[in-house]
Amino acid sequence: MISSNQLELFDAAVLKVLDANNTQFGLAAPALRMLVRQFGFNASESELVETLEYLTGKELVKEVSKTLGKAFRNWKITDVGRKYLDENNI
Repeated sequence: MISSNQLELFDAAVLKVLDANNTQFGLAAPALRMLVRQFGFNASESELVETLEYLTGKELVKEVSKTLGKAFRNWKITDVGRKYLDENNI
């Protein structure tokens, strides 16, 4: 469980992982969940999806649209997200 005082750090960790994975396909929540562990976060999948939806609302990430296999949602960082990382020296 992510505490309220760690949410900003968790957001930054998610953005860093997505920034490192600069592909057109993005990453699904299970892969993101595993990769944010390197930053010390053991978030549940529902916490991660909630964060991704929050970051999508802020236009820092976007959900990758797919024509097939819509059961698995993927996300990738946006240019606004990269600018946020740069401006905040993350």
